Amino acid sequence: MSKYLYGASVQGIQGFIFETNKLKEIVGASQLVDNINEIVFKKFCKDKVGHVLVEDNVILNAAGNIRYIVEDVEVIKSMVKYFPKYITNYAPGITISQAVVEYEDDLKGAISELERKIKTQRNKAQTPADIGFMALERVRRTGKVGFFEVRDKKTNKIEDVIDRGTFQKTENRELDTTVLFSKFAGRDIGKDVIPFDIEDITNKGENSSWIAVIHADSNGLGNVLQNLDKNLNADEKVKDVRRRFSNALKDATKSAAQEAFKSVINETWQDKIESSNEQYPIRPVVLGGDDLTVIIRADLALKFTESFLNAFEKETDKHFESLRQYGLTALTACAGIAYIKDNYPFHYGVHLAESLTKEAKKFSKSKEVQGGENMPPSSVAFYKVQSSFTESLEDMIKRTHYVNGNKYLFASPYLIKPKNGYRTTKELKTLVKNMEKYTNDKSKGISKLRQWITEVHNDGPKAEFMMNRIREVNKGFYNDLDLEKERKAKTTILLDAIDLHVFNVTYAK
Repeated sequence: MSKYLYGASVQGIQGFIFETNKLKEIVGASQLVDNINEIVFKKFCKDKVGHVLVEDNVILNAAGNIRYIVEDVEVIKSMVKYFPKYITNYAPGITISQAVVEYEDDLKGAISELERKIKTQRNKAQTPADIGFMALERVRRTGKVGFFEVRDKKTNKIEDVIDRGTFQKTENRELDTTVLFSKFAGRDIGKDVIPFDIEDITNKGENSSWIAVIHADSNGLGNVLQNLDKNLNADEKVKDVRRRFSNALKDATKSAAQEAFKSVINETWQDKIESSNEQYPIRPVVLGGDDLTVIIRADLALKFTESFLNAFEKETDKHFESLRQYGLTALTACAGIAYIKDNYPFHYGVHLAESLTKEAKKFSKSKEVQGGENMPPSSVAFYKVQSSFTESLEDMIKRTHYVNGNKYLFASPYLIKPKNGYRTTKELKTLVKNMEKYTNDKSKGISKLRQWITEVHNDGPKAEFMMNRIREVNKGFYNDLDLEKERKAKTTILLDAIDLHVFNVTYAK
């Protein structure tokens, strides 16, 4: 008897979420996407199709992706016909790529064919739901058709016009958007202490408003699934193990995020925030499957990322315990951190964080780093945006961190655990900690080090002279920071350490 494997994937999640720089809209969009998996698909099946979702037939339901087995041809026809429009009405601006594969006794083959079909569908252009006529008013921020007039409560004058997507992201959603934060924190969090504006995260004047966008993603997930399928034969086993794997990965990612949250904002700090009605200096944006995207105060970003990557490896090992017989072991992950000013366009910040994650993955998967290990080691790459240029990561690094072909100021990526002598986050943090001892030093060693980095760009001999002077006048500073090693190294971590030190001083409590 024929069965039908249905697949749907949300297109353009990042573009939908980061369409504007308003945090309230960003987190509202994020919750809409999260609800598609948690609430909306089940509600659609019941209300629109007249079908009660069978949990055992759900192979994947996370991060905007749905894979579901249906046995009734009329049900599958209704799902394909109505689901895209249902989602468009629920979250205007989101589009769905969907496909169906009919099969009898080869679920593994059906899964492979479905993924190929969905990939093809993604490349097909889709017509926006709200095109609108020329005479209709447009929203200045998004260029879309106006849908709702925002009026002053006292004068009733029109203050703004928003499109349908923005309306869905913001209208009466403050309670709804606490759901993702509570899942991230591991307990219920009241809306009064959850940030809805970037200023709530930085809690500083505009001269100090550095934030970070963190993106993290697991390593080698495609290879893991291929190896998993090799150990499975019967369709029922494929369905059961795939479903259990998906749920275990989702739970492991959530647990790792919760552990990272607690490591950065301990219970004492949480109590202080909630008793004084301050706002948490962090906001989760995406938490699903093996993906994590977070907006966080700049000085907390590296500690959070390092903690998450360590916890992800530990939690996947723990959650995969019941699947060990199928060859599953702990996964690793890589992350990118884009340090940006709060007025820098978020979608560029997210794109930069994703590019940095790819850079970290490329590094971890190289023969020199991975070696003969089954899984690449966890690593993190970061970059501080110092200008308004929106170039590729490669071009920005060449322009700001590469010096006359003989010195490299971009030391990322950093490994989380030591291996083969490569730079680690522990080594970087040790250097930053040593710098902190000299923050208020009268000899101004850190200031001189900044000048040295500037001169490295401008004039090699003068930079050499300045470093010799630091060695003579600031001997303790020179030795504590191991500047002899850094001045000789082709790639130095000094610029990265200075950037992190500045964040720590700026946000020092």
